Amino acid sequence: MPRKSGEGWLRVKRYADGQTVLFCFQTRRSTDGRLVENTKRVGLLRDFPSEKAQWMEVSRLGYQELLDRQIGSCPTFRELAEHWRKHELKKDSGVGKKAPETVSIVELILDNWILPRWGEMKAGEIKPLGVEAWFNWLTSSPQGKKKKPLGWGTVQKLKSVMSQVYRHAQRYELIPVSVDAAGRPSNPLLLVRSKSSSEYEAKVISPEQMIVILAELEKPETRMEWTLAVLHASTALRPEESFGLKWSDIDWENGQIHIRRGWSKGKETDGKNAGSMSQVPMHPVLAQCLKDWRSESLYFEDSDWVFASIKAKGKIPRTASICAQDYLRPAAVKAGVIAKGYKGRFGWHNCRHSLASFCGANEIHPAITQSILRHKKLSTTMEVYTHHVNSVQMAAQEKFLKAIGLTPPTGNTQ
Repeated sequence: MPRKSGEGWLRVKRYADGQTVLFCFQTRRSTDGRLVENTKRVGLLRDFPSEKAQWMEVSRLGYQELLDRQIGSCPTFRELAEHWRKHELKKDSGVGKKAPETVSIVELILDNWILPRWGEMKAGEIKPLGVEAWFNWLTSSPQGKKKKPLGWGTVQKLKSVMSQVYRHAQRYELIPVSVDAAGRPSNPLLLVRSKSSSEYEAKVISPEQMIVILAELEKPETRMEWTLAVLHASTALRPEESFGLKWSDIDWENGQIHIRRGWSKGKETDGKNAGSMSQVPMHPVLAQCLKDWRSESLYFEDSDWVFASIKAKGKIPRTASICAQDYLRPAAVKAGVIAKGYKGRFGWHNCRHSLASFCGANEIHPAITQSILRHKKLSTTMEVYTHHVNSVQMAAQEKFLKAIGLTPPTGNTQ
């Protein structure tokens, strides 16, 4: 008979190395919602002869964190959030699986901002006006180590995470999907107002400025950085995708670069999402640039990283942020993209914004731009990556002025 204790129990089973203690527990399968039994090895019975010792080892190993905790009729927001974290945020397969990078960012948002403020409150007692007031306070008062108010772009992420927690709880029937007696929805975030746009505007590099950047990097000692700039500018690859490339990912014959992995924060990742793990076109000019770099690189085998770290003897790629800080930013200052001492965000990702804006300025169909950027939604391409281009707006204005009989002045006027 299994020896139950709460939501988990112990069982002894014989394996090749001897009588083994197992921790048994049930979880709800995400595919059909049915309860299924799981087991975790605790250790050999001879090492943990008493039940007390076995449970102490279960506690030391942290196995009780694997349990599906019973959630009552009036759950706290923390209870819902932890259920969401386990069953949705950190799921390892299926619909909605998130990239490790995304999981890391969301957990920081959840643990550093949302749970300290709302974790102990009953989920049903969190009101829209209270959340709105919190958002206004975050964006108007000094916050965190930097002692600066949060931007509305960050607040939108907080709102998104909180709303996902509530929607998840509704799917699992932990809270009602309907409205209460007062007509309020069980997901209060549906009524929370916030500014939808971020105040951040990415610095866009014009073709003329890119010419200057490439000229600054076109030296024997910075051939790798020059190639990186050409690659990012012409493909709109994300930094984690370009630094995750190996020579075997380049299809020279068919003119394609296959995106098979990412590299971020010193480790290999699964990439942004399933849609981004595809291929991007490689024009013959870009192919020649890559071939030239391969002929100079110390690491040119198919299994080697395209942008391998010499310091690490080719075992890992270069670090994107350091590479941008030491080489791309100084060249961008020279080109007039950013000012000397500029403290804002600027790096390889700005090349992605720049190609999107170039496509918009040159009347390339938005769907083609979306395919280049490998976005799931066209709205993301249009709202986030296609920036205002003054030259195009000026040309449109000029056409109208000509249409009403006004022509540009022939000389300068004072």
